[in-house]
Amino acid sequence: MMEIATDLGDHDARTFGKKHPNGQTPGQTDIRDNPSSCLESNMIDPERPQFWLPGAPAEFEAVSKGRGYRWADSQNMHSMSFTIAPPNSPVCIPHDSNGPSLTTGSSRHQGGIHVLMGDGAVKFVTDSIEAGNQRNPVVHNGGTVANKNVPGAKSPYGLWGALGTRASKETIDAEF
Repeated sequence: MMEIATDLGDHDARTFGKKHPNGQTPGQTDIRDNPSSCLESNMIDPERPQFWLPGAPAEFEAVSKGRGYRWADSQNMHSMSFTIAPPNSPVCIPHDSNGPSLTTGSSRHQGGIHVLMGDGAVKFVTDSIEAGNQRNPVVHNGGTVANKNVPGAKSPYGLWGALGTRASKETIDAEF
């Protein structure tokens, strides 16, 4: 379990979705095949890297669909997080928040997020945690051995990915 920052309506890339420039179905495939596709699509403001660029090619999500707005809606964008992109990375949505969005933990703390571990310990995980190959396709049915993304494969997202993986029984021996 990890914390997420609630959207403030300021187009913060960690809390508010911007539609993938390729649309719904191609966007879903792009995100699955390259989790960094939203970062690479020139939608992030270079002057303010935690915010979306105003007037970027893709439209913004509806105001009511920011992180934390509809926490009981059971959609990825609203309340779920994955250990793919490192903490405080931008959210990546294919079309709207009801789709298979790529989300991670976020906070307003400087440099990281709080994570609740299975044994009840609370850890502060830094944004710079080792997160493997951010361009590796996500693990899914239809993945390939060459891409290291077949179901049950070790997470390609490094220590951060291992923290959220159970299928391949990854263990972490060091303190982080």
